[in-house]
Amino acid sequence: MKFGKTSDSIFHIGAGNYKLDLYEDVEAARLSLRKSDQEYWFFPGGSVNGVKKCDEGAAFGKWQGKENPDGSVTFSRSEKSILWREKRTFLICREDSLELYFEVEGNGAVEDVRFCRTCVGGVEYGFAGECDEVVNTAPNFYGKIFYHPVDSFSISNGDDLSGAVGGQALASCCPCVALRDRTERRYLVAGAAALPGENTWDDFRWNPKALMPATLYGGDQSKGGGFALEYFGKKEVSGAWRTPSLIFCFCDSFDGILPAYLEQCYRRGALPKPHRRRIQNWWRSPIYCTWHDQCAASMMDRSNYINCNRPPAREFCTEELVEEWLGALIDHDCKPGILILDDKWQLNLNDADPDTEKFPDMRGWIERCHERGIRVFLWTAAWNNDNVPADEAVTRDGKVVCCDITNPKYETRFREMIRRYFSDGPDGLNADGVKMDGLLGLPVGPGLKNHDGLWGLELQKRFLDVLYDEAKKTKKEVCVSTFVANPYLADTSDMVRLADMYHSRLSPLRAMKHRAEVYGVTMPHTLIDTDGQFEFCVKDRPTELLAEQMKLGIPTVYNGKLIRQYRFFMPVRYGEMNEADYELISRAFRIHRKGCGLK
Repeated sequence: MKFGKTSDSIFHIGAGNYKLDLYEDVEAARLSLRKSDQEYWFFPGGSVNGVKKCDEGAAFGKWQGKENPDGSVTFSRSEKSILWREKRTFLICREDSLELYFEVEGNGAVEDVRFCRTCVGGVEYGFAGECDEVVNTAPNFYGKIFYHPVDSFSISNGDDLSGAVGGQALASCCPCVALRDRTERRYLVAGAAALPGENTWDDFRWNPKALMPATLYGGDQSKGGGFALEYFGKKEVSGAWRTPSLIFCFCDSFDGILPAYLEQCYRRGALPKPHRRRIQNWWRSPIYCTWHDQCAASMMDRSNYINCNRPPAREFCTEELVEEWLGALIDHDCKPGILILDDKWQLNLNDADPDTEKFPDMRGWIERCHERGIRVFLWTAAWNNDNVPADEAVTRDGKVVCCDITNPKYETRFREMIRRYFSDGPDGLNADGVKMDGLLGLPVGPGLKNHDGLWGLELQKRFLDVLYDEAKKTKKEVCVSTFVANPYLADTSDMVRLADMYHSRLSPLRAMKHRAEVYGVTMPHTLIDTDGQFEFCVKDRPTELLAEQMKLGIPTVYNGKLIRQYRFFMPVRYGEMNEADYELISRAFRIHRKGCGLK
């Protein structure tokens, strides 16, 4: 890597993947990509904003450049901030990457940390380049991957469930985006990285909201670009604090974006590299989940399922109906190896007591499933507020939001619930696995309080660590199924699922493949439950669906007897499954079992 300074006060870095010009006299840097015509101009620093307090830069020291023993170069400079007593910017240039972070000293709550975006002298500076596409690596329900640079979007450790269908489809995804010009293959990859324990932000955002007018033209307010970690005031600084880093790296294909980012994180110790773990072969068994039968049953014989007066699908999770649906599968040579009992078999989501009106003897019913060679998973939802006492809850502005896993009282309650799920003792249900839904409900945003003041990915990890620990302590072979997609959480999941497909395509095939590819990079040694996809397909005979499921992971059906298929652009299909449907399932289950060495 070449490093030097010209007489006109410009630092030059020449590396294998890029060239960087760092200017002394103007607040700008120029990044040129090798093997590309792409060029980016940006503010080589950023801001650590307080709640309703802008970290405006008042004066800047000169850049200091230092060559390191490993061949990298560290640039640093001091900054006079109107918000912090001391502030310093660090930019580390390596052969294949750049890393930007800040050190501040002072006291206050952090609203957000902005990279390549700040305010100086009443003017806002940002990030722009010769690009027309920003890639969001976090799958969402729309199946929207590509954004324009003037768009703004976030990758959240939780989600804004006020727009659930448009929200993220997988939970706690990696904070990584990529930029390029669509006439080229070359990508500039950008992502956040922090040491374990420091992943406490809520959202990673591309193009945060402007704090100061860029020009008199209002349309310019969306052109600032840049990156932000949003804490919403929940990060308290008292003394010195080093922010997480923004890492820039490079790749030449869409499929290379996440691997390039993750490799940088692994090298820095920001993420643990996923490792192989022992798998119980029965975890690979074909799956039947009751949910879409429940949804179809809640329609009765209505042709339009938009009718809001219909009973909720959770009312149809009963022993009588489940036996009817399971029996139909068995009668048609489609017996599953795993049955997932979905929402809502229990009286209370924070207790293991079954609803005895639905399941008079649930322990006995589960053991009768065992006698038929069928394992039983129990559905439940994380981050719920079902009968959570106020002194065991996360609150927002004093009001209960959800359960608080950082509270010792709630942790005790939660552990007892999980123990009873899997215990073969007198008070246990002797189930075999858990389908942990609701992980997108991780509390994010302003006004929140919990016992330990722990937020973001670290809070999700705490919840899953407790779940996994108690489940395995009770029954070693139990299977924990989630839908998180982050190496930081890989050791807390035995199985992940592709999740719902609220998309605008005729078939969920593309979305299935994309989500499976994300899992393949982030959770490479975790089994994939491909989920029930018939409802999201408009084709009469979704042969391709089951064939693709067997390629991607474990074939899964959510329909045992009833089926509904609906999109706003097509007539409703509602009724019972036919012989052709069952033959597709039977064939898929047989092939899969043979390939996995299952009976």
